Amino acid sequence: MIDSYTLFLLIISILLSFVIAFATAPPLISRMKSAGVAGIDVHKVAKPHISEMGGYAIYAGLATTLIVAAFLGISLELILISLLVVTLSAMVGTLDDVMHLGAWEKPLLGYLAGIPLILVAGSDPYLLVPLVGTIWLGLVWIPLIPFAVTAGANAVNTFAGFNGMETGCGAIVTFCLIIVGGVMLSPTSNIAGLIILAALLGALVGFFPYNRYPARIFTGDIGTLCIGSAIAVGAIALKIEVFAVIAVLPYIINYAMVLFSVGKVTESHLFTATQVKDDGYMIPSKSYSVRKNLSDYILSRRSMKEPELVKLMWLFCGISGAVAIILAVLSTL
Repeated sequence: MIDSYTLFLLIISILLSFVIAFATAPPLISRMKSAGVAGIDVHKVAKPHISEMGGYAIYAGLATTLIVAAFLGISLELILISLLVVTLSAMVGTLDDVMHLGAWEKPLLGYLAGIPLILVAGSDPYLLVPLVGTIWLGLVWIPLIPFAVTAGANAVNTFAGFNGMETGCGAIVTFCLIIVGGVMLSPTSNIAGLIILAALLGALVGFFPYNRYPARIFTGDIGTLCIGSAIAVGAIALKIEVFAVIAVLPYIINYAMVLFSVGKVTESHLFTATQVKDDGYMIPSKSYSVRKNLSDYILSRRSMKEPELVKLMWLFCGISGAVAIILAVLSTL
């Protein structure tokens, strides 16, 4: 369990990251709009132009907090390598925002971004399975580490597109994983993973007021890839990988629906977005017959407005996160 000192560090990490993200977002909104870095909010009847690449604010809060943690000497090597992995993932997201990377380029570059994590996580090839125990993976664990980073980043990137969805769902999942990590923490555990997740949580909560409905700025791929890679890095550092998979089940289901319906890795911008009617209610994309995802599946059953759909996605993430917490508690009994 978390002791008072660790709890203090987590609170400070959340607050610091929150303040930086919250303060960085407003000037970012104006600068991006004045520079023409804006996209159309296709889920609004009026189709307003909204500032893009707001993920820089999330990254700023997360990165600054990790740098402070490194100066405090908290697992220096793990913190710095985790920061490197998240930074490289954010760079991949920036490239995708600017030039739309190919279907295989983004996951491949994301995989390369995760390779440095092998230096600190590769020597612990054990997987903790809820209610079962540890499983030794041997050398198979090595290539799985960067795969987890790119899979997490791209799953979050696919599970996005609506006001407040990626930030809200990301915050819920991250909060649940902090609880899981705290429950599973032992006196000899490394708290760096908790610091990483706490820094991410603070940044997401700080950015959320500007990204929630009606959004003033989008996260962009820099934001989604930063969120996904940070969740993966934090989970690996805490050795709660399977619990993290359970917590992000809505992301996995959505990603699986896309892959199985299309039959290959594709670029989302090649397909049409979810449609919005004149009364503000949304219906599935015109591409739904060839590219299925969780949001369009829900809308095919019942049309709803954007805030209602996003809240439903938050609920799904809350349920999966709660299941992860319950399994963590049961695994310690």
